[in-house]
Amino acid sequence: MINTENLALLLDSYKKAFPSIWNGEIYKWIAIKCYQDNWDLNAEDFSEMFRKATDKTLNLLASGYAYPRAMIIEMAKAAPEEVREMFRRLYDESLDLSLRVEEFQAKSEEIRQKYNDGTWKNHFQSTNSISTYLWLRYPDKYYVYKYGLYADAARELDSDNKPKANG
Repeated sequence: MINTENLALLLDSYKKAFPSIWNGEIYKWIAIKCYQDNWDLNAEDFSEMFRKATDKTLNLLASGYAYPRAMIIEMAKAAPEEVREMFRRLYDESLDLSLRVEEFQAKSEEIRQKYNDGTWKNHFQSTNSISTYLWLRYPDKYYVYKYGLYADAARELDSDNKPKANG
């Protein structure tokens, strides 16, 4: 349950602030468009297709310390069919979501260990990056999971559902 009065206040504040934040958020919709226009699970060169599809994601799939996009590109160069299958499973809506996320992370670690050339310290496939892949593919169904934002929202809404870090 949530505090619906707090929700109404937060929504009203968001609507009022939207014009001033839109310019800083439009890149997310550009990223979705780029992904949708370029995504092809059956592409001959999976690594290159993924690079093109995620070309506009900017900070959504990279930060000062984590590079999930770069690692998928490198893993797809080393093991294109394995990475292709990771995404096939991730996007299979007939499977349980938590199973798909867990499998994606486990397979990423398996590929990292198997093909590591000494530079792959981490695969960086967190719930944030995986939720971003889901959101890019199905923007009407999924959202980008950021623990801090959702923890703040849960607190503001007096929610019974407390998000977990990397959960």
